[in-house]
Amino acid sequence: MAYKKQKLKELEEYENISFAKEDLEKKYKSAKENIEKLSQIISKTRIANLSSMNKKINDYLKELYMPDVKLSIKQKELDELGCDEIVVNLGSVELKKISSGEYNRLRLAFLVTRQEYLQSDGGILILDEIDSNLSGKESMSVANVLLALSKKYQIFAISHQPQLSSKADMHFLVEKQGSKSRVKLLSQDERVEELARMVSGEEIHEKAIEFAKSLME
Repeated sequence: MAYKKQKLKELEEYENISFAKEDLEKKYKSAKENIEKLSQIISKTRIANLSSMNKKINDYLKELYMPDVKLSIKQKELDELGCDEIVVNLGSVELKKISSGEYNRLRLAFLVTRQEYLQSDGGILILDEIDSNLSGKESMSVANVLLALSKKYQIFAISHQPQLSSKADMHFLVEKQGSKSRVKLLSQDERVEELARMVSGEEIHEKAIEFAKSLME
């Protein structure tokens, strides 16, 4: 009897399947229309802010010794990010052809602009050699932008360049001794010595020390 009761219940569900399908189709249509409306709102917001965002990014890129970017909006099939996307063109160069140093500076410009727009309380950023493959002038520009960003973010930056290291509030030296690594917080004098070593190598010259001190002023 229990088995018969179970099968009668299943049969009832099968007989009502058309009604269930119609109900699901109505819910799907309603949800789809709502999502499309929301995607259009997002799209209009993107279009309204595109010009000012483009200008802010280019202001930072100028500071980072980079060419201007041009942002444009391209329609695409609706997905979780909306019905369009922002296309980035860096001067006359395709993004896939730019160097790692250029890519890092471009990413940094977007990051700082994002923080300005969101007016967020920040968070934690861990940056691994964001100033790699850059000249001294370019490295210092990255350091200055990160210094501005540090007002909102706690930044941990791994670097082999003296420019970025000199702007940090705290400087940790990571050394490997055998199979173990050691992390040491440097004092002011030790920082000068380490910055000078970054400049001149293992043999620290007086000019390197003077340059290290000038970076920390």
